[in-house]
Amino acid sequence: MIQNERLSVDPKLFTVSEVADLFRCDPETVKRQARAGNLPGFKFGKSWFFRMRDIDDMIDGAIGSACGVQA
Repeated sequence: MIQNERLSVDPKLFTVSEVADLFRCDPETVKRQARAGNLPGFKFGKSWFFRMRDIDDMIDGAIGSACGVQA
């Protein structure tokens, strides 16, 4: 018998507009940064989606490197 195991995933996915609001920038900037690999996200169809956990990790890394802290 196969049991369904719940995956540990972040249930909330953010859209381009939501991330743009978070960073107070234009949605096109969010898309451009995602395409360049500077913003962690993924495309499903024509839409981009972002996990808050990935955004937090990116911010923590940026703050750490700006302060001279290495992970």
